[in-house]
Amino acid sequence: MKGFRTLFWLEYRRSGAWAIALIGSLAFWAWGLFQVRRIELAEQLGIRGMLVAMAAVVGAVVLALMIGRLRGETRGGQYQVLLLSPPSGHVHIAARYTFALVTAILYYVMIGGLACWTLWMSAVPLDAGSITQLTLAIPLYVLGVTVLPLLAWTLLLMVFTSAYRVSGPGWVPGTVMILGTLFALRWLIEGIVRVSYTLPGWRLLEGVQAGVLQTTMEADLEPVATLPQEPLWIMLTLTLVLLVIASRIWREVEA
Repeated sequence: MKGFRTLFWLEYRRSGAWAIALIGSLAFWAWGLFQVRRIELAEQLGIRGMLVAMAAVVGAVVLALMIGRLRGETRGGQYQVLLLSPPSGHVHIAARYTFALVTAILYYVMIGGLACWTLWMSAVPLDAGSITQLTLAIPLYVLGVTVLPLLAWTLLLMVFTSAYRVSGPGWVPGTVMILGTLFALRWLIEGIVRVSYTLPGWRLLEGVQAGVLQTTMEADLEPVATLPQEPLWIMLTLTLVLLVIASRIWREVEA
């Protein structure tokens, strides 16, 4: 536990500026959302929804770049000096991934808050359930399905590349893994689509639709989407598997 705390603190020292800059960038997105005014409600919601989606994509890219900044810290000896013994690979991976995870949760929950603020600016009434879904349920679902496995894959890519750097060019294993991932991703998506909605889906944002309907008096709104459970559980399991493989490679290399 002491090793994890020390490595987490070092991760904060190394990547804290990235995390602060990423969360601070939400002020820019809030400014952009505030500028979308004096147009029809449907157009407002469309433009603001696009801006929120762009903020989510940019956040995922920045988080991947942040977690992929591996260096030769362990070979430099500073961890051994601080901890008096070499920490295991899974502790390294856990500390690095946990810091990125905390940053991601803060960032995407705040994006959900921006979505609520956007609807409030458009005079769309929201109940407590809709606010909770926008700020917690949907951001956590998006994190579990897309961002968390992306971060785990990025971490495995960098560990895998670093492991072979001592015996040859690092770009060779990295290229092999990226190309292999593209083929595997196709089968993964097809499998997820095949098993989706086997379990009962999660019906969300009914209160938001009711609020938009009350505000616009339009009866031709699209039905509320039902989110499937299966993609979340599959991607969370895949995330865990990728992290276990990354920690195993790290341990073998450092041994």
